[in-house]
Amino acid sequence: MLTPLKIPAFIEPLRAVNIAYRNNLDIPADELNKVYTNFCDLPMYNLIVSTVNVTLAGMLGVAFAAYGYKIDGAYNLYEIQAVIKAIALMVIIIIILHGMATYLVTEALTNAERSKLYNKIVQTGARIKPRALIGIRIKFLFFVWLMIITLLTFAALMEKVRFFETYNIMVLIVYFFMSVFASFLLMQITTRSFMRILKDLIRVTRAIASGGTAGFEVLSLDREFTAIEFALMETGREIDEYRRDIEGKVAKRTEELEDALSSLRSRDEQIQKQLDMASVIQRSILPGKIDDWNELKFAVRYMAMEKIGGDFYDVHLLKDDKIGIMIADVSGHGIPAALVTTMAKMSFGNAGTKYDSPKKIFQEMNQSILDHVKTQDYMTCFMLSIDDDYDVVYSNASHQKAILLRAGTGEIELLDTNGLFIGAIEEARDSYEEKRTKLEYGDRLILYTDGIPEAINEERTEYSYQRLEQVVRKNRNLPAEELADAILSDVRQFIGNASLVDDITCVVIELARDEAIDIIKNAKQLINAHQYQDAIRVLERGLDKYNDNQKIIYNLSKNYFRVNEYGKAIKTIERYIANDKMNKNAFYIGGAAHYQLGDFDNAIAYFEKALEIDAAFVNALFAMGMAYKKRGDEENAVRFFDKVVNIDPDNKMAVFEIKSITEKK
Repeated sequence: MLTPLKIPAFIEPLRAVNIAYRNNLDIPADELNKVYTNFCDLPMYNLIVSTVNVTLAGMLGVAFAAYGYKIDGAYNLYEIQAVIKAIALMVIIIIILHGMATYLVTEALTNAERSKLYNKIVQTGARIKPRALIGIRIKFLFFVWLMIITLLTFAALMEKVRFFETYNIMVLIVYFFMSVFASFLLMQITTRSFMRILKDLIRVTRAIASGGTAGFEVLSLDREFTAIEFALMETGREIDEYRRDIEGKVAKRTEELEDALSSLRSRDEQIQKQLDMASVIQRSILPGKIDDWNELKFAVRYMAMEKIGGDFYDVHLLKDDKIGIMIADVSGHGIPAALVTTMAKMSFGNAGTKYDSPKKIFQEMNQSILDHVKTQDYMTCFMLSIDDDYDVVYSNASHQKAILLRAGTGEIELLDTNGLFIGAIEEARDSYEEKRTKLEYGDRLILYTDGIPEAINEERTEYSYQRLEQVVRKNRNLPAEELADAILSDVRQFIGNASLVDDITCVVIELARDEAIDIIKNAKQLINAHQYQDAIRVLERGLDKYNDNQKIIYNLSKNYFRVNEYGKAIKTIERYIANDKMNKNAFYIGGAAHYQLGDFDNAIAYFEKALEIDAAFVNALFAMGMAYKKRGDEENAVRFFDKVVNIDPDNKMAVFEIKSITEKK
């Protein structure tokens, strides 16, 4: 109270409290504990001061009474004894009432400061228990004493009325209301203090339970509450330590996972690049566009479910100038499927140079895949062999039945035979069968993989073969390209936003009348009768009529070669190659003509072009060996003869040439 007048407090703790108030509790860290203790002890200091003040006042009263007794003679011995007893009783009562009231009021007024200082101490990392002065029992005992004193005092007043026979109603009323008001005020202060403490404990508990941190806004000086408050702070600290420990472990684990994820991403990028490369390689072995053969026109549509698909199709010229068309579906996807499709292409190409029978080609493909592909993958396959008269020999190795749409009747025939999977078991070789049919002009053959009938839409319904047949019938008058588009368009429309569940491949073959083909057929009939010059004249007249017809140009070049007109053969085949650089046989004819003229350098250049298209082209490999031999380069000659033997161990001519060169050395 005297601080504003610049009169310092008598004791050091009170001076420290006053300084803290002046500085708005901005206390140096090393003095926090001391100042916090001073604030906590302040209610007790005030209680002691109050007790001292009341005691001094009582002693002063006793002194005045003694003076009246000894000096003035105002009291007799009996009266002075009664006065001293009354003063002593009053001092005790006032000490209890005034001292405890001072304590409660001081505790309530300094609550915010004590809480703020305690929170600052906790923030420094110190583990300190909230300071306690008294227990809740003492406070309750105080109110019990307050009730007893009030009742006794009221009884004493009533006894005075009875003894002295005087009655002052105002004294009784004032005492009654003053005592009730004082009791109510002190109980209200204490009750509100308890409620604030309990609410703050609930708030702090919820904050800790939610994983956060919280400081106290209200701090008790009661032993029972401080024990709970300290336990809460310790619990919060332990939880915080656990959380930091867990967060540290999580951060470390996250860092490890991020490193692992980064490594996986790097590996995945490498794998994706390799898959992209493998996809490009696989797509390169699939003929994107199949050139017409005689009067057969082809349309192909291919959709892969993944980067590397399991579907495969190919076209090869077979023995005796027949054409072979094959479609296959490998059991898996990805790299293993790519290996099987690559081996299937090589096997199909090699077997096609020796056989024109789908059954025999299947047998060789089955053995080749079993010998070289050591996975559990196998494939279904359907193959056609078609000659110049459009007689068809076909075989099915557990693949989807081919659809033959007859132009004349509009009817559909399903082409199928017995036959097990290719590449599954060696015994499958005896299961393959062949059947025959014949194509008429306007007929269409549809080969497809199970990705079409087994396509699934968002309702998990299959497309089905029946729907495919309906689409084929509905669009039966469309050319091959448009029919293929109609089929794929209907499949896409059916699937909608659903994902592909398998690769989709569709090959449409159409037999369309072509007068130029009739010219070529007539020429071939003359060739078969060894009337080569007549065949050349037929082709030359045909070329006059159809000046840009590639088929006539190609066949004319072959016939010039047959009659040893190598210069004309070269000139004609160069005209053909200018418009078609993907026919390996055209480069082979050009190379062979240069070889016959003794121009071995150009011969080798042409053979190299043929091998760029098909590295396993046995005829071109053997011709390369012969050209190098004629040029005197026996080392390269042997190298190419060896390649022939590696592909075809039964090639006696290559074996003979190797033997003749090595023996000469």
